[in-house]
Amino acid sequence: MEMRRRKDPTRAKSSLMLERLPSILLSLFAAFFVAIASFVISAGYAEHRAAAIDAVAMSLAENATPSIIHLATARAELRHIQALLSDLVNDAALGRPRDRHELDEARDNLSRSIDVYLGMPVYPGEFKQWQTVAQALGKLDQDTDRVLSLVANGHPDEASKLVDSALRADFNSTNDAVMASIELNARHAGRLATEIAANRGRSRRVAFVLNTASVTFALLACAAAAVQIRRHVRLLCQQGVVLERRADELEQFAGRVAHDVLSPLGAVALSLDLALRRFDEGDPARKGLERGRQAILRVKRMTDGLLEFARAGASPEPGARAEVHLIIDDLMVELVPVAVELGAELRVEPFAPCAVAASPGVLTSILANLIRNALKYLGDAAVCRVVIRVLDGREAVRIEVEDTGPGVAPALEQMVFEPHVRAQGARVPGLGLGLATVKRLTEAHGGRVGLRTVVGQGSIFWFELPRASAEAAHAPEIGPSTTA
Repeated sequence: MEMRRRKDPTRAKSSLMLERLPSILLSLFAAFFVAIASFVISAGYAEHRAAAIDAVAMSLAENATPSIIHLATARAELRHIQALLSDLVNDAALGRPRDRHELDEARDNLSRSIDVYLGMPVYPGEFKQWQTVAQALGKLDQDTDRVLSLVANGHPDEASKLVDSALRADFNSTNDAVMASIELNARHAGRLATEIAANRGRSRRVAFVLNTASVTFALLACAAAAVQIRRHVRLLCQQGVVLERRADELEQFAGRVAHDVLSPLGAVALSLDLALRRFDEGDPARKGLERGRQAILRVKRMTDGLLEFARAGASPEPGARAEVHLIIDDLMVELVPVAVELGAELRVEPFAPCAVAASPGVLTSILANLIRNALKYLGDAAVCRVVIRVLDGREAVRIEVEDTGPGVAPALEQMVFEPHVRAQGARVPGLGLGLATVKRLTEAHGGRVGLRTVVGQGSIFWFELPRASAEAAHAPEIGPSTTA
């Protein structure tokens, strides 16, 4: 009977969302990229302008201002030298010799001030002014030496005439050259100050525009991301409801399938058992019936495994509690004969009474899978032994199943709890769902699973489940035969 598939609006929305996802991600990426780029450009521009302002400020602080200071000092020394030289000549004319020490010191101070100035970087047009200052100062030094020589040789009148004529002109020209240099550096200082103010204003305006743009794009990107996240969350909620409904339907369907499949298989298996009793061991018909019976058992084993695995994701029952000692005792009644048949020893190390927060059926399923798995894979070990160990912790109960089998290959350690994972060349029957069921059941109940293995020496499969709460201890416990 053909069934029509109903259109699922949630699935259609999900498909549309997936189709639009590249363009949505591209738009979000573009918005965030523009916002980040604006911030980066703003920061880079601010740093660039700050560097330019620093350079101008350094020029103002280390060139223009010191030049003005040294030139002003040189002018003061010029006036001082002129006065000292005039007094020296007048005293010589009156026959009162005067010490030249103060005059020589003043000349040295003037030379130092001019030398420091001439050693500084030049502004545009300042080099020519340098030359003027140097020439005027050279002429002044020559005439000053002539005056001092005349005084020393006893010609004060000639020295006085030279002071009043040529030397006065030298002082005036040198003073004018120095003053011109001061004015030139003052103009450059004013220009630098104006440039600093202009750079600061321009930097503030550009930074404001870039920061505004970056904030705007960031807000737009956040708004777009919020809209998309809200849509995605709403879609996920809708999908969660649909998945939960489908999970319930799947569980009901799995139960019906298991019942519908296992019921006739049970009848067939019973009929085969009755038929087998009518034939002797060597009868050829008995072999055919035995093969059919084994096929029935394999189908039953497959159906049970698939059903148990499908139900392994169920949520734990509220207030569930399982006494570990009762579950292990119940399993030992069933599995010790299996171990004896395999020539193996199955034993439980003594432990204190404890309970886990899971139903007895869940704990039975987890332990049964681990113990049966350990028994199946003992192989040809020299000592065939499986030991069950219970470790009662403060918040969780840890149960270990240790075997002396060949161990798990390193390549399978990280994936041994995944569905349908089996050792290559495994000779024992199975679907590879037992350990996967253990993992899903344990993690669904807030626990953990793990493995420690040494190739050639054996393995320890362990799981942890939360301890049962004190309130669960007073609730009526379901028997060990309850299914998960």
